Amino acid sequence: MKKLPIGVQSFSKLIQEKCVYVDKTQLIYQIIARGAYYFLARPRRFGKSLLVSTFEHIFSADKDLFEGLAINSLPYDWKKYPVIKISFSDIPYSTPKELERGLKLYLLNIAGHHKIEVSERISPGEMLRDIVIKLAKKSKVVILVDEYDYPILQHIHKSSAAEKMRDVLKAFYSVIKGLDEHIQFAFFTGVSKFSQTSIFSGLNNLNDISLDEEYNTLLGYTHDEITTSFEDYLENAAHYNKCSPKSLLTNITEWYDGYKFTDDSAAIRMYNPFSVLLFLSKKKFANYWFATGTPTFLINLIKTVDYPIQDFERIEIAEDDLGAFDVDSLPLETILFQTGYLTIAERDFESGNYILTYPNRETTTSLVSHIFAAMTHKTKAYLSRTVVALNNALDSVDFERVYSVLNRFYANVPYTIKIDQEKYYQTVLYIVFKMIGADIIVEEATNIGRIDAVIRTKKNIFVIEMKINDSANNALQQIKQKKYYQKYQQHKKAIILVGISFDTKLGNIAEIKYESL
Repeated sequence: MKKLPIGVQSFSKLIQEKCVYVDKTQLIYQIIARGAYYFLARPRRFGKSLLVSTFEHIFSADKDLFEGLAINSLPYDWKKYPVIKISFSDIPYSTPKELERGLKLYLLNIAGHHKIEVSERISPGEMLRDIVIKLAKKSKVVILVDEYDYPILQHIHKSSAAEKMRDVLKAFYSVIKGLDEHIQFAFFTGVSKFSQTSIFSGLNNLNDISLDEEYNTLLGYTHDEITTSFEDYLENAAHYNKCSPKSLLTNITEWYDGYKFTDDSAAIRMYNPFSVLLFLSKKKFANYWFATGTPTFLINLIKTVDYPIQDFERIEIAEDDLGAFDVDSLPLETILFQTGYLTIAERDFESGNYILTYPNRETTTSLVSHIFAAMTHKTKAYLSRTVVALNNALDSVDFERVYSVLNRFYANVPYTIKIDQEKYYQTVLYIVFKMIGADIIVEEATNIGRIDAVIRTKKNIFVIEMKINDSANNALQQIKQKKYYQKYQQHKKAIILVGISFDTKLGNIAEIKYESL
C-alpha cells in the first residue's frame, strides 16, 4: 500500500515517498488557465500548504512529478518560471520588529537561491520589489504566499498587537500591484479573509475563489475520493473495528464529513482530510483535527459575549459578514466559519443570507466540551465520567441517575456564563447532551408551539419541557396538552415525555418528572 501523507506539505516529498495523492490537478490547471491573481481561504490543516507546494512544482516545470496525474493529459505548456514562495508560518512573529526582521531574512534566502543580490537596509516590501524586478529580466515571476494572515491570527486576541502585525503585512503586500507587468501568477492562502482595505490595500485585482462552487472540492476529500484512493486502508479499519466497510464509511461520514464552501445546495460536502488520514492510520475515531489546537482567542470570545452555543446549530449571517472582517471587529459567526468550526448549511436566496451549522460530530462534541472545560476548569476525566454516567442513565431510562448527573453538572457551571434565565438552563442542558453525542434540538417548532428540547438517542426520543420556579409536573402536563410528541410517533423508538423544573435560588434542577408513551 502507498503511505498515508500525514503531515506531508511538500508535493515532491509526497510523490517521491510514494504517498497517496488525491489528484486535484485538473482543478489546479483550471485556476492557472483562467487567471493570474487568486485568494483562497480554508480552515487550518485542510491542505493549503500542499496546494501551494503543488503550484510551486508546476511553475518550476517539474513535469516528472506529475506522471499519471490529470494535468499531464491537459494542454499545459510546462514553461519554467522563477517562483517566490513565502510561508508566514515559518517566519518569527512575536513582535512587529521580529516579523520584519524574519521576513527580510526569508527574502534574503530566496534571493540567494535565485543568485541575485538585494540590500538588507530596505523594507521587506522594497526587497520583494527588487527581487521580482531582477528575476523578471529573464522571465515573469510567480508569487505564492501561504498562511498570509498567520502573524495576525496569532495575536488576534490582542487587538493592538494584531493591528501592528496587520500594518507590517499591509506595507509588504502593497508593493505587489505595482509589479503587475512582471508577474505571471500570484496565489494567496490563509484561514481568514480580512477586508481588502485592511490587508491588500491597492491589490484589488485578487480573485477570491473561497466560495466558488467549482472550487468547493479543491481541498479536502470527497466521498468518492476516499473510497477509491484509500480502499485498502478502509478495509483494514473495518476489520479492526469489526464492522463492514459500508458501516465504517457511515461512521467516518458522521465524524469527519460535512464541510461545504459554497452556497450551492447540491454541492458536494467535503471530509476533513487531516482527521480522515489520522483515523485511517490509527483506526480509532477521535477528535484529531480539533486536538491539534483550538485558538484561545476563540474560546475567550465565546465566553466574553456569553453566546448561547446551542444557537450554533443554525446561525443566519449576511453574505458580507461571512466574507471578511478586520482586527478591530471580530464577529463571532464569521470567525467560527472561517476557522472551520461552522460550515455552510444552505442559503436563503430571498434575503441572500447564509445559514451556518456544525459540520460534523468532531467539531460539535469537541467544541462544546472544550467550551465547558474552559468555563468550569473541570478536567477531561470529569467530563468523560459525566458522559458515561449520563449515557448509561438515559439508556436504562433511569431518571434518578439522570437527575443526579445533571444536578452535579449544573453545580459546576459558574454564574458568570448565565445569559438570561431560560437561555442559561437551556444552554447548559444543550452542552451536556451534546457532549454525550446525543442528537439534541432546542426550541423545536411544532404546529402549536415550540418544544424546549428534543433528544434522540439510539433507543429513545425524549421530549423535554422546562419550567423555571414551577413544578415539573406542570411541564409534563404541557407536553401532553399540546401533544408535542405527535410529530415523533412515526419513529420506531420509545417516546419519553420529560418535565424539568429549575429553582433560580438554587441555580439548579429542582425535580424531574417523566412518563413513557
